[in-house]
Amino acid sequence: MRDALRRAERSGRPGLPLCRFRQSRRPGDLLAVLVDEDGGVVFDPGVRIQGFAPSPDGCLVAVEVSDDGSENGRVVVVDTATRASTELEGVTVRHARMAWAGEDLFLVDAHGRCLQVRRGEPPQTLFTAAAGERTAPIGVGGTVVVARTDEVRTRLVGIDGSEILELPRFRSVSAAADTLLAVTGDELVSLRVPGTAPARCRLETLSGVPVHAQAVPGGCLVHLVRDGHSVVVRLAADAGVLAPTQTVVISEQQDVRTVSGLSWAQDRAWVRIESPAEAPKVIPLEEAAGSTSEGPRSRFITVTAEDGAEIELILTGDLGGPTLLEVYGGFGIVDLPAFEPSVAAWCELGGLHVTARLRGGGGAGTPWHTAGQGAGKTRTVADAVIVARELVRLGLTRPERLVLAGASLGGLVAISAALAEPGLVAGVACTAAPLDPHRISEHPSARHWAEEFGDPNDPAVRAAMDDYSPFERARRFPGGRWPRFLLTTFAEDSRVAAAPTDRLAEALTARGAEVVRSHRPRMGHGGNHLDAVHDFAASVLGFALDSAHESTGV
Repeated sequence: MRDALRRAERSGRPGLPLCRFRQSRRPGDLLAVLVDEDGGVVFDPGVRIQGFAPSPDGCLVAVEVSDDGSENGRVVVVDTATRASTELEGVTVRHARMAWAGEDLFLVDAHGRCLQVRRGEPPQTLFTAAAGERTAPIGVGGTVVVARTDEVRTRLVGIDGSEILELPRFRSVSAAADTLLAVTGDELVSLRVPGTAPARCRLETLSGVPVHAQAVPGGCLVHLVRDGHSVVVRLAADAGVLAPTQTVVISEQQDVRTVSGLSWAQDRAWVRIESPAEAPKVIPLEEAAGSTSEGPRSRFITVTAEDGAEIELILTGDLGGPTLLEVYGGFGIVDLPAFEPSVAAWCELGGLHVTARLRGGGGAGTPWHTAGQGAGKTRTVADAVIVARELVRLGLTRPERLVLAGASLGGLVAISAALAEPGLVAGVACTAAPLDPHRISEHPSARHWAEEFGDPNDPAVRAAMDDYSPFERARRFPGGRWPRFLLTTFAEDSRVAAAPTDRLAEALTARGAEVVRSHRPRMGHGGNHLDAVHDFAASVLGFALDSAHESTGV
């Protein structure tokens, strides 16, 4: 099993080009490095790279690196000619947006300060973000503009504080040459800097759910999920309107793939394409049309919930083998069929992997998300239960061969679904999950989850929590045919606390369930060193195979 996992991990992860550089993990490497257009290593920090920003002439690159799994970072400036690197002393960041104007670097640090950094000089604070404000410098048209976003609006301002444009709150922003693209809750807005009137496209007019958007000169690219499948649409600005000019189909029923990123570099549009058991590849957009998977293919089916809703499933691997059903269903996140070495290894071992797009996710747009928010979180769990039953009814697996898996919010959904009825599944693997909804405030990131989980003082929300809480379901479970449990937390997790998992492990054990409790060092909720990821993935696959009555072959 570990050999199969290593083979999949060695495939590497190519990065999207930005200027003439990429952040890529080469085949066989444990971590990503910064490479140039010829594949030569520009910077290898030996730790995780969280982002980078090249200067307009490509002579300098600012790189954010993190020394552990906490996602807290520092910034190093690399001279691409000499490969010499200089750390910005006293600057701490966390997934910072960075941009250049000439040789001046602009970034926002972990304290909300917008800094201007000149070579050989200490950083200068331009301003400090207000409470609740999100700030991002953007390099466009040879200069830098700053997006200052609060709960209602985004203001685009110059580095001198001059007002450029005010829009409804941005979800994301990107730039290419002299074109800036903003995505609000309702529309795409493209403008040229300096000075032209914006061109717009209402999101509701697009045929599909927007996932990624990228500025290109004079317009944009949008990755849409349309009827469960990925397409890329190019739009051009014309008389104040962003209008579609090209559509590239990426995914089909019997060859499900996804787009995991878009970029504009070297005067071309680039796309990264992958699928659950096929490693990513980065190609020009014009080459994506008509391309197909070169490895194991994934398939698309739907099953019907009790209220008639169609739940989309992505199947990878052999039917009838041990089955790993992965669930999430939250925060409007679209469950994309992205490459995962553990899925490739699972399929090589004869297993079937299933991704279920439950309500609460974003696969079918905003109504699909809101249906699984707050008191609707019981519907998310019910969808997971329906999927497990339907996989059995369709003859794709058997209960004793079926294992549920989920991470973060998905771990809560997986545990709750597994405890819905005896004999539903053989096991459940839960990772870094907020397992006690009644005490959600004990987690470091709880303030960001209020809208998703709802207000526990609301009677409807509290009743729903009483229903789907793993603690309540464990208490009500009739016993007998307990599934096995793998409960994992991470020592450097800066989002989810371990205490609720400890409590649930104790409660399940007291009731007679078999529980494997794992607390992994050197790992956090974000990116992690490949060695640590390998050991973690091996533990999940080994548990799943054991639960499905298969030898692990470790």
